[in-house]
Amino acid sequence: MLSTDNWCIKVAQRIYGPYTVAQLEDFAREGRLTSSSLLAPAGGTSWRAARHYPAFQAMLNDKAKQRKKGFGKNVGNNSAYEEGSVVNFIIIFDVISGSASRLETVIRGIGPAFRITDNVWTVQSDLSVMGVKNEIIPHLQVRESVFIIDCQRGRSTWQNFLPEAHAKLTKAWLSVGVKANA
Repeated sequence: MLSTDNWCIKVAQRIYGPYTVAQLEDFAREGRLTSSSLLAPAGGTSWRAARHYPAFQAMLNDKAKQRKKGFGKNVGNNSAYEEGSVVNFIIIFDVISGSASRLETVIRGIGPAFRITDNVWTVQSDLSVMGVKNEIIPHLQVRESVFIIDCQRGRSTWQNFLPEAHAKLTKAWLSVGVKANA
């Protein structure tokens, strides 16, 4: 039996959950749940973008308004960045040759962005590092990898690296005390 009190999230062909609506509200506030996030009631197999569920439309619209309202806030000194503060990210991805431009719209939708090279961008956003990742990975193909660094909060995340590279990244980032969210 499907429950609409509990929901699962599908990211890059992996299923997470079940989560309560309250947990999903927290995820939306953190930027980990967006209108394009794939959801299904716990036990379900029909995945739809969160924006297609009336229960989440208002929640996600409220979060988008909060993000827009908070954009451009002065983040103050480098020692204290709160979630929701506008910070700088570096996004590095490895995509099929010639298709890097398909991610340009996605990256520019996250916030003010500048392309450093074809596969390296800097972007400002009030999302968490996981929120930025969740905006990008639905647009990646299975073997395309991405590495994202939150330059102010000292956090990073990555997706679609082979196990050996993943293990090396985890070891390198954790050995210097950086919070890794792989």
